Amino acid sequence: MSRWKISKGQAISLQEWALEESKTKEFLDTLTELPKEGKIKPGLYVSYEIDASEFDGGIDWPDIGVATVYAVHKNGRKECLGEVRAYNWEAIWLSTNKYDEVDDAIEWWRCINH
Repeated sequence: MSRWKISKGQAISLQEWALEESKTKEFLDTLTELPKEGKIKPGLYVSYEIDASEFDGGIDWPDIGVATVYAVHKNGRKECLGEVRAYNWEAIWLSTNKYDEVDDAIEWWRCINH
């Protein structure tokens, strides 16, 4: 039985807050949004898609993935390089495929581009 859920509207508000508060928005704005279909050219992309399955937090407030950075390789394979996650307008996590938690947006962006 779930105790905590958020709506899509709340998730979008949380996303907007987290991107501004984390200071990742300025870096993510330099990337093209990941296309949902078709052939994708190699490069770095951002996805702002929020997974609806994360709206239900179960026994705690849900933490939502608000942005994900992908590298698309020449063979079309997508590799997750980093993610921004947010919890209840209280906490933000910046992570990369190598580090579970990165302290700030500048270091996070360096890790992604390394």
